Amino acid sequence: MNHKNFNWKLFFRITWILTVLGIIYFSWRTPTSFQVYSNDKISHTFAYAILSLNTLIVFQRWPLWLLILTMIFFGTFLEFGQAFIPGREPSVWDALANTTGVILGIVIYMRGKYERLVK
Repeated sequence: MNHKNFNWKLFFRITWILTVLGIIYFSWRTPTSFQVYSNDKISHTFAYAILSLNTLIVFQRWPLWLLILTMIFFGTFLEFGQAFIPGREPSVWDALANTTGVILGIVIYMRGKYERLVK
């Protein structure tokens, strides 16, 4: 399949929605004994890098500073919202890993040529 025939705009919109829903679910679910990664900071950084990259692609016409602040606020809000979930507790280190992921996604976006996919 040629990339020009593929609906990249729809693809990135769907992945953005799924990423947001996945982050909310995994941030606010009650803890279980099952853990995929031994270091959850890696999963925080990875998830927010994907969120950041998708956000910058989907909302290209919005001001960059607004998108960055919104993503950092989203990560911080979800992290400290864990104080109200039984068995969960907020972590400043997790919030920093979320912010690191946002920055990583911005770097990947700035180095790529994603705008041409969704025009």
